[in-house]
Amino acid sequence: MARRAKVSAASPAGKVLAVLSAVARLDAPSISVLASELAIPIATTHRICGQLERLGYLQRLPGSRRWTVAPALVKLSTEVLRSAAAGAPVNAILKDLTAKVGEMSSFAIQVGDEIVYAASVEPPHSLTLLFRAGRTAPLFCTSSGRLFLSRLSDAELTRYLQAARRPAYTRYTETDVRKLTATIRRVRAQGYAITNQEYVLHVVGAAVPVIGSGGTFYGALSIAAPDVRLGLTRLKKLVPTLKSAAADLSKAFSDR
Repeated sequence: MARRAKVSAASPAGKVLAVLSAVARLDAPSISVLASELAIPIATTHRICGQLERLGYLQRLPGSRRWTVAPALVKLSTEVLRSAAAGAPVNAILKDLTAKVGEMSSFAIQVGDEIVYAASVEPPHSLTLLFRAGRTAPLFCTSSGRLFLSRLSDAELTRYLQAARRPAYTRYTETDVRKLTATIRRVRAQGYAITNQEYVLHVVGAAVPVIGSGGTFYGALSIAAPDVRLGLTRLKKLVPTLKSAAADLSKAFSDR
């Protein structure tokens, strides 16, 4: 189990924030698990969860007594990450990465069933508007999106892919659920994703996760380039450079 958070008994706000953090961090915990994790009374934990449910920040899993995040908390988290990604340290890290690889770099977060590019830096030879900050893209056919999908269990992934729209953006877009599931399993195992012209014709991309020391998943760091300038072989060789920049991003987010 994750390390217990320290909660001040004299701080009601601290208890509320600790409950929100624990629900986001743990896998749909029950009231008893939350109370044990945070070392606060079960009655207090139950009351806080009820209040947060009424405010739209938490919700019960259907048919159970376990708790998970609700849309209002997801929206708040998204805005926090967008704000953090707009800061000078993050921008400096992306600029350094772009200078090293010579291609556009971006940091993306998940909002609903899309990714949103929260920050990006372009090289002198600008590629496309599609990966600039503020733009959105699908989960299933982008390197960043597949990193988010790789965090789902196999059962959750299958349910999502069966329900989600999977249009063929190019002739290379993979839309078959079984093949996508196999691809995303590989992403999960190897810790990075590479796509080849699946979202934009003649554009290849690679992405790595930005994960904090406590396991917090901040988002995905990616690069994108025309296939004539950056082939798949060289793209794979840049993954360690991406991972190094992702570690710097993780520290920047943790410091903030």
